[in-house]
Amino acid sequence: MSDILISANDLLDRLASDVPPKVLDASLPNSPIAAHVPEDDRKIPGSIEFDIEQVFSDRKAVFPHTLPSKEALEAACQGLGLAPDDEIVIYDNRGVYSSPRGYWLLTQAGFKHVKLLDGGLPHWHSLSLPVQHGYSVAAPLSSRPALQANESVVSVGEVYDNIPQQRFKLVDARSAERFSGAGPEPRPEFPSGHIPFSFNLPFTELLENGHFKSREEISELMRSKELYPSDHLTFSCGSGITACIVWVAAELAGYEHLALFDGSWTAWVMSGRHES
Repeated sequence: MSDILISANDLLDRLASDVPPKVLDASLPNSPIAAHVPEDDRKIPGSIEFDIEQVFSDRKAVFPHTLPSKEALEAACQGLGLAPDDEIVIYDNRGVYSSPRGYWLLTQAGFKHVKLLDGGLPHWHSLSLPVQHGYSVAAPLSSRPALQANESVVSVGEVYDNIPQQRFKLVDARSAERFSGAGPEPRPEFPSGHIPFSFNLPFTELLENGHFKSREEISELMRSKELYPSDHLTFSCGSGITACIVWVAAELAGYEHLALFDGSWTAWVMSGRHES
């Protein structure tokens, strides 16, 4: 495993240690662009709910899944008992889908020891490892943790200004059909298509059976898309979730100059720039 991923069996061993990691379930409800997952209350032992939609997003924002303010993130982490020095493992119920968003949120806020469960909950179940029913109750911190401001976010204006300048490469994680305009968006009121001069790297091409592909396979794929380690890359998708899968894949392949267009295609369309 890498510094980013942890295997199911290694997590099982860590859960038996004197100071086990804090385990966060970052699953999202069923979505038009994710495989349907039956309702199931079986969780990895010690799991705390990491609610991306209702707690770890700015619910007042125009765009879905918008990064919350630093103060709101600090309050949310306080409520879950999460401190920057904690050992944390994040997973989701689709293998790899929404858990990378949790990884991005925490690591960009200064959390130092965050890992993703390779294969997520489906792989855990496939090994018949122990489960609990429902979530554990978090023990809140006595005060808010002092977190870093997330400096990796790129705005819609910066994306627009980048079109003639090409200071960074914009990498779109949506499907080839949505990117080309041949397939519809999950939100029927939005057109499909892409931002000019962006690169299409569907997140599904980086995964295999709910696991990330190897570092070598990811690196080869990214280079085939003309995305190189020296490039400054900004990731986009529909609303900021699957872009984080590509972010993590890039980290696994050793890429360092990374940013996220948090509003993604939703923000671009709502800005009216797709019509210009």
